[in-house]
Amino acid sequence: MNTSDSSDRQREKRAGTPAWLIPLQILAWPFVFVGRLLYRNWISYLIGAVRRDAQRVYSVRFIWYGESVYLHPMIWGSLVLYFVAKSEVFAPGWPLLVWFVLLLLCFLTVMYNFDIFKAGVLLVSLIAVFGIAYISTSEWHWNPLRGIDDHIRGLHASVTPGFYVISCYAFVILIAAEVIWAWLFNRVELDESYVYEHRFMKSTTREPIFARGLKRETKDLLELLILGAGDIQHRTKTGYKRFTNVPGASLGLGKAIDQMLDYRSAAEFGSGRKGQDDDEQSLIEHAMPDAFEEQDDDAIHDE
Repeated sequence: MNTSDSSDRQREKRAGTPAWLIPLQILAWPFVFVGRLLYRNWISYLIGAVRRDAQRVYSVRFIWYGESVYLHPMIWGSLVLYFVAKSEVFAPGWPLLVWFVLLLLCFLTVMYNFDIFKAGVLLVSLIAVFGIAYISTSEWHWNPLRGIDDHIRGLHASVTPGFYVISCYAFVILIAAEVIWAWLFNRVELDESYVYEHRFMKSTTREPIFARGLKRETKDLLELLILGAGDIQHRTKTGYKRFTNVPGASLGLGKAIDQMLDYRSAAEFGSGRKGQDDDEQSLIEHAMPDAFEEQDDDAIHDE
C-alpha cells in the first residue's frame, strides 16, 4: 500500500511538471548528483554537519586538522595589512609590527597551551610592547633601543604593501596542503553508538563508543579564540584515540555532541532502571509465592 502511494505521488509530480522544465531537469541532473555526492562525502564534514530529528541529535560529522591550521590568521591578516599599508594612514613600521605580532601569536598557539593566566600575561606583554614602541618613537628624545634601531636602519631594509600579499600566498600554500590532506583522510562521524573514520580510497573503520569513553577538551585559550577548536577523545579496545584541532568542538559542535551523549545516557539509564525493576519484582514473587497467590484468589472472588 505504501509502495503504491509513493508511485502515485511520483506520477502526480511528473504530471504536474511543465514540459519546458523537463529538459532543464535532464541537464541539471548531473550537477545535482555531483553536488549531493560532494555534500555527503566532504562538505557535510567540512561544515561540521549536525543531523537531528525532533527529539535528539543522532549524528555529528567533522574533520580534524594538524597544528598548521592555526596559522590561518596570517592569510586574512596579511590582506588587511596590505590595505592598511596601501592607505598610508600609519607609518610603514606599524603594520609590519602588527604582522610580526600576529605571526608570534599564531606560532605560540601551535607550540604551547595557554590557559587563562598565561593568556592574561601574554595580553599584558603585548600591550607593553605596543606602548613602549609608541612612547619611544613619539615621546622620548632618547630611545633605549637606539642601538637596535640604528642597526636595522643601517640594513636599509624596506617593506612595501606587496610584501603582505606575498606572505598571504605563502601561508595559503602552507595551509592548503594540510587542509586538503585532512579533508581526504581525517573525516569522522559520531552517532549514538559508533565512531566512524572515513578515508579517501580506503576502507571505513568503525569503533564502538564504550561507556564513559567519549569526551571533548579545550586545552588552549588561543586555539579557542582562533578557531573555536578543541580535541575529541574516545576509548577504543586498545586504549584511547584523540582527534585534535576540531573546529567548533569548543562551541556549537561540542554542544551538539553533549546533547547526543546526554540523550544516550538518559535512554540507557531508563532501560537499565526498567530492567532492574523487573528483576526486583521477579525476586519478590519468587520469595513470597503464597502472598501473590492469595492476592489472585481475592481478585477472583471479588469478580
